[in-house]
Amino acid sequence: MKKAVVVAFAALLTAAMAQKFSVEAGAGLYGNLGGQLAVVAEDFTPGLPLGVRLGVGFAQSDARDDGYDLGGGTTWGDYKKTNELSEWGQNITLSLDVLYKVAGLGLPVEVAPYAGIRYNLFSGGYTDPQNKISGTKSESVSTNQFGFGAGVRLAYPLMPNLSLVGDLGADYYLNACFKRVHEDDSGNKTERTVCPGGSGYDSLNELVTQPEWVFKLRVGAAYRF
Repeated sequence: MKKAVVVAFAALLTAAMAQKFSVEAGAGLYGNLGGQLAVVAEDFTPGLPLGVRLGVGFAQSDARDDGYDLGGGTTWGDYKKTNELSEWGQNITLSLDVLYKVAGLGLPVEVAPYAGIRYNLFSGGYTDPQNKISGTKSESVSTNQFGFGAGVRLAYPLMPNLSLVGDLGADYYLNACFKRVHEDDSGNKTERTVCPGGSGYDSLNELVTQPEWVFKLRVGAAYRF
């Protein structure tokens, strides 16, 4: 998490050198339904077609793969349904992109391919509200992942300072350590960390839906100051 804060601080210092800013809000698909707030800094020097975008995104997620075979032909989806478990999951993503504004296309929209780095905080789990699993009240799994992404940002001017924005791209995330927290019926919690290459990591990675390839399609608006 400290590394993510350093990246965000460096981006803000870079933005402070810019002459134009845009605040951008969008919603759409990022593996699942979600949205993003971002600040775009442009025009660092006259004629330089580069911009920097710092964003914070949120998306819902399944915590576990319903099709994962727990053994004996029973899937996680079957187990969840039988025991009436309540499942939740989410991704919070910090992104830092460099945009290149393409000139001379003769289009009514501004086209800006981009590439950058990602830092994703995944968390998900389940609770047992009907007390059908002896010794288990809840269980959660979380990971903090680094990743990379690329795409294209399209901006169509509606007013001098207001644009309709579209964002199409894909991100790839590296495997990260799982932090697994089990809470028993008495409220006692047990924590365990499993990292890539460790015992049981591969099977846990198949069950838990931490992101790997994520495709995104968002539509929103940007206001330029």
